[in-house]
Amino acid sequence: MKKFLCLLLALMMVVSMAACADSGDDEKDTKSGNSTMQEEETGDPRYECELPGNLNYGGDTVTILYSIHTGRADEVYAEQLTQAIINDAVYERNDIVKNRLNVDFAFESDDDSEIVTKLTNDVKAGAHAFDIIINASHVSMTPAINGNYLDLNKLEYIDTSKHYWTQGYNDMVTFTDENRQFLASGPIALSMFRLMYLTVYNKTEFEAQQEKDLYDVVMNNEWSLDYQYKIMTGRYVDLDGDNKKSKGDSFGFVSGNCVSVDPYMVASDLHFVIKDPDTSELIFNADVLDTLSDLVTKTQLIFNDQGAYIWNSSTEDDVGLNNIIETFCLGHTMMATIIFWNMEHNFSDLAAMTYGIAPIPKFSAEQPAYHSYVQDQVSSIGISAGIGDESRQSELSAVLEAMAYHSYLKIRPAYYENTLSSRYMQDPESAVILELIFDSLDFDLASTCSAMLSVNTRDTLRNHFGGKKNTIASSTRSWQKSITKGLEKTNDKLAQME
Repeated sequence: MKKFLCLLLALMMVVSMAACADSGDDEKDTKSGNSTMQEEETGDPRYECELPGNLNYGGDTVTILYSIHTGRADEVYAEQLTQAIINDAVYERNDIVKNRLNVDFAFESDDDSEIVTKLTNDVKAGAHAFDIIINASHVSMTPAINGNYLDLNKLEYIDTSKHYWTQGYNDMVTFTDENRQFLASGPIALSMFRLMYLTVYNKTEFEAQQEKDLYDVVMNNEWSLDYQYKIMTGRYVDLDGDNKKSKGDSFGFVSGNCVSVDPYMVASDLHFVIKDPDTSELIFNADVLDTLSDLVTKTQLIFNDQGAYIWNSSTEDDVGLNNIIETFCLGHTMMATIIFWNMEHNFSDLAAMTYGIAPIPKFSAEQPAYHSYVQDQVSSIGISAGIGDESRQSELSAVLEAMAYHSYLKIRPAYYENTLSSRYMQDPESAVILELIFDSLDFDLASTCSAMLSVNTRDTLRNHFGGKKNTIASSTRSWQKSITKGLEKTNDKLAQME
């Protein structure tokens, strides 16, 4: 049944792509301004694009400012077709949108922080040099609440309720009872897939240690931090005989104490900042504090056990680094925390192993569901508030909606199905777990957008989750007052924004 559903989905995508502005005749009609082309119906209205078929913008140039950071640099621009799956999907997506709306693209790339500066200065000066901004989420929220992005939900052609936009991300970045949303994300961002956390495990080691395969553990809803600690402890072996822990020894678990601890809050379904159910205002959630202390206790047991090998600080554990997976690929470690980007860039070493995947463990076996977190560098997409002309705003909204839709048709299958599913998953069980991980996608404002808070909870929690002593209660004692005060200012700013 699983294979049948995958084939059916692939067939639906092929039919849809064939009918959405891909033919030469349709492209010619669009450029002449006489297009009556309509988006192909998929059978599910949540995935159907409802842009009018006769939109034509006379060859206008749309300037896209995007990040060159690891994992995101190639999700926006491809210079030419190269027969590489991802590159060609990006190129074809852009080409379809250009022909669909009769626009041209001008691309400019820069570092995350420089993009924030360029956007802020551009809006302030009224220069209108940039139209669409694609940048890391963790640096985008502050300029968003400072008024540097347009409200997407007020624009003519954007419909963020469509599922070619990621709904969990929408929920995180939608504010006030007027549903103001300045940023969005989805398959338009390859980083939505690449930067998702998972557990990779060595099936050969599990068999040697006579441990149950993690596929069965996950499907029985038993996969938790307690279970992980139980099977990793006592697994250290000094293979090189130097009487100290080193990369080439045998371990139960390998991870890092910087970005690799970021998924624990979401995986445990703990959220510091939530929305008031009556007013939709952002409020501090003090109810998580007691459970947080227990979570820190559990993670510290794992990280300080002899059976764990931990890479330290951002110099050893960050997006774009492969220390963890390289250690795992030596073949002597039972399991590791990685992101899918690591699999993509270490496939040849992984292919020599027999491995499987699992979600990040739950807080406890009693937790109802798994929750999978995407690292906070995942791309956000928005339109510059410097665009004051309503007709131009409408045009850019059509461009962004078309990019989102055709990214779902082109980018998602190129990476998720042709790269992840068919190349990296070694058995049907891993393909099932892959679906489970992506179906359990979840976000958290305090983690993904921590820079907007008066207390950077993400960075502070990193020190605690991988620390040696549980002092989280004293550290968080002042958080409620400080964060609440900061959120009140944010709520006022959002309410007053025109």
